[in-house]
Amino acid sequence: MTTRPTLRDVERRLADEDATAELGVHVSERGDRVAVHGQVASEASRVAVLERVRELLPGTEIVDELTCAEDTLDGPPRAPEELR
Repeated sequence: MTTRPTLRDVERRLADEDATAELGVHVSERGDRVAVHGQVASEASRVAVLERVRELLPGTEIVDELTCAEDTLDGPPRAPEELR
């Protein structure tokens, strides 16, 4: 029988493992569900994080509350300002 990792262990793995490497992701229990929240770098990162959480917590309903940094950008970077 495999022991379910703690939510802190899940967060640590998401931060440490090369496939996810996301520091701003947190997980919390909400009744019989686990919510995954925070900000990830991209949609690919979101998919990787959610997939890994499902692997670590099989049989648990996962609620996706992640935001993508690339989605919050409002356009191309502005030109640098000249300081005088």
